[in-house]
Amino acid sequence: MTSIELASMLSRFAEIEGRHPRILIAAASHDEERLLKSVASLFADGGFDVDISPPVSDETSIARQVIDCDADILALIRLKAEGEDRVRVADLISSIDAQGAQHVQFGIIGNPEDPARDTVDFVFDAAHFATGDIGGLMRFLLLLEESRMGAAAPPQG
Repeated sequence: MTSIELASMLSRFAEIEGRHPRILIAAASHDEERLLKSVASLFADGGFDVDISPPVSDETSIARQVIDCDADILALIRLKAEGEDRVRVADLISSIDAQGAQHVQFGIIGNPEDPARDTVDFVFDAAHFATGDIGGLMRFLLLLEESRMGAAAPPQG
């Protein structure tokens, strides 16, 4: 994906929503917190409004922050699923649902073979994460927004 294509999709999203897409980035454990700034920079450079969850956040506080910052996307950095994660995917999904934020696209930046991959909206391979991945996510998000707006549009006639 070229930067022109990404810019075009961001522009289309802004037409629909009146703002750039917002992403909240969180870390599953202390080990992943070192990646927060680099992942956030990649999304910011791609045209997203970026929020970073504070270190040592739990599932409930992350879900609350999703609502507070009006995020469209939640990305959890989770490199190894067998570790002692402070933030567990299933508990985070439950917390997001409890906050009424089912519209938020939730994904993992980490291992593409993560056992939770079937329960989230996307998984990016942390080893190859790049602007092309962001473009794919933006395409996905834009399609969701356009279909949501199409469903909300009054019938013509």
